[in-house]
Amino acid sequence: MKRVLVAQPFGIGDALFVTPLLRALKEEARAERVDMVLGSRTREIFETNPFVDRIFTVDMDRLRERGRIESFFEIAGLLLQLRKQKYDVFIDCSLSRRYALFAGLFLGISRRIGFNYKRRGAFLTRSLSLPEGYQGKHVIEYYSEMGKLADVRVKTEKPDFFLTAEDERIAGALLAGGNFFEGFSFIAVAPGGGESWGRDAHFKRWSPEFFAELIEKLAHETEMDGVVVLGSRNEFNLGEQVLARLKKPGFNLCGLVPVRQSAAILKKARFLLANDSGMVHMARALEVPTIAFYGPVDEKVYGPYPLGPNYLALGRTDLECRPCYRSFRYNASCAGRECLTRFYPDEVFQRIISSGFLKQRKTAANP
Repeated sequence: MKRVLVAQPFGIGDALFVTPLLRALKEEARAERVDMVLGSRTREIFETNPFVDRIFTVDMDRLRERGRIESFFEIAGLLLQLRKQKYDVFIDCSLSRRYALFAGLFLGISRRIGFNYKRRGAFLTRSLSLPEGYQGKHVIEYYSEMGKLADVRVKTEKPDFFLTAEDERIAGALLAGGNFFEGFSFIAVAPGGGESWGRDAHFKRWSPEFFAELIEKLAHETEMDGVVVLGSRNEFNLGEQVLARLKKPGFNLCGLVPVRQSAAILKKARFLLANDSGMVHMARALEVPTIAFYGPVDEKVYGPYPLGPNYLALGRTDLECRPCYRSFRYNASCAGRECLTRFYPDEVFQRIISSGFLKQRKTAANP
């Protein structure tokens, strides 16, 4: 194995899930080159990853806006660039036929490895059957299995996220600008559901009211001076709704800070309080203690991984319909969303207390 091309077109969480495999390709398989084809939202994550040599971006939203002819020439140009690299292994995380077809037909890559979901693995030379999507174990474990098809052993399954000194400097300056000075103890809050679900992201959201109520309860149990809200531009109003209900000072940075600087701010937090989203997996990669809320999605498959006492994935356990997200679809007709709308702050608070999570935070703050 000399030159490897990995396609991962999905969002932040899925992108971080593949990072243990990237590490193994370099450290265990000793690949000379590991390049990636990415969607536009995750490029920033891999620009600082030492296990990735070169990044090629496919911005599907921009291609749709440009029209067929311009899109054709842009894709053709990308394929010509990729063909010149002479890859000998292609690892496909896309769950579609398209990438493996291009890799074989246009790029001439002889070894094409990926998932066979709904018979979409026809153009792969080796595939891992995925008849009903990811179920029963974490997505990272599936990627580790796929690595075996490429004769790669994934020894470390914790996701990677690499920050630069400049990222850390900018994060400190931003916090100082919001009067969150050195020694100011804050928790990070991510009340959105990420960008991957688009306009249906509300199906993954615990309400801003519940977030605020829980934060007030946590404020009495931990040394917390304030709150920093993180997320995308589309989640800014959610952040404002949370902060409007708090007594503690708050700083809403949703959509105002690039991904890596958001991660650098997150790294300085006491812990993260978040809905199921890429922010949860950023925190896990950076080893920031996390409390995450899960509704339709199975936390055993998509939660922080690996789990431990510093990482709580909380969801209702008394509903037969939960989790309803299977085969990459969810019950969009569920009007009540009881898995989240009736997952009350009092119950969540008691589960946090009984877990010992807050005692560990106090111990960490007062060694």
